[in-house]
Amino acid sequence: MTALLSSLVQRSLEVDPLIAGVTADSRKVKPGFLFAALPGSMVDGREFAAKAVAAGAVAVISAEDMPDLGVPVLVTKDPRRAYALAAKAFWGAQPPVVVAVTGTNGKTSVAAFCRQIFNHAGKKAASMGTLGVRATGPGLDEQITPPGLTTPDAADVAELMSILAAKGVTHLALEASSHGVDQRRLDGVDLIAAG
Repeated sequence: MTALLSSLVQRSLEVDPLIAGVTADSRKVKPGFLFAALPGSMVDGREFAAKAVAAGAVAVISAEDMPDLGVPVLVTKDPRRAYALAAKAFWGAQPPVVVAVTGTNGKTSVAAFCRQIFNHAGKKAASMGTLGVRATGPGLDEQITPPGLTTPDAADVAELMSILAAKGVTHLALEASSHGVDQRRLDGVDLIAAG
């Protein structure tokens, strides 16, 4: 799977490389990847941009220009949102019905209950969150990822939704941690409801 950078970021570019993946983790960069140099509370992703380019990144999203990288740098006021939207554009497919659950307590239970309710209605459904990604329904019973982050990284969310859609999942309930929402990890998700 590949896509032109301009199609992922919805802008005209003088240099428009073909993108083979999207990540904000320099350790996951492979040749042809778009790397998002995201600001963090402890470390700034710009510190890893040169490492990402050395590993094969052909473009970078950043809050500031980095002319010495030798690849296109897409400067934006909101690199987290640009990253989430680029990941969505790259992976594309999502289950048509996606609902999010937020709050201090009960996100995991409510997401699992929603998946079970969807199953009871005869739908292939999944839940995404603290217990990983689980897909169930007619002819489907699969733990797709192990337990992990309540709300995964934006590119991971986009890729997982694409995998679920390919498995025929039509309904997804996901946990939306306040941290994940603040970091715009769900900005690429087409939600029909949130609670």
